[in-house]
Amino acid sequence: MAKKLGPVQKILSRIGKRVLYKYPGDEGERRGVLKDRAVVPAGRNPTGVHYWHIVDLIEFSDYRECWIRIGYYRRPKERLVFAGQTTSTHRVSQWKRLLVKAAREKQWFRKLLEDVAVELKK
Repeated sequence: MAKKLGPVQKILSRIGKRVLYKYPGDEGERRGVLKDRAVVPAGRNPTGVHYWHIVDLIEFSDYRECWIRIGYYRRPKERLVFAGQTTSTHRVSQWKRLLVKAAREKQWFRKLLEDVAVELKK
């Protein structure tokens, strides 16, 4: 009998699988591959629904540069659900431009990035 995967293992098991974006109306779709993923358990909300934050690295064949997607999974009852309609997905260079601009303009955001850099050095 196969062992049942825990939520983090199940979320990570998507690495290497296909990714499909269907845009509204006649904007088309984009297909890619999930190259890597980080998962952070986020606890549960007041109604008891569990959440996991994710950061994904996606490769689309029509772009040289990879994309980063930030989103989450949730588990209402016993069903693990990807909350794809609320993700933010952009090319790596776009994320960099956004983060640098926000850090230059907002001290609270700069402090967050500086704190992250300190943690990475530990």
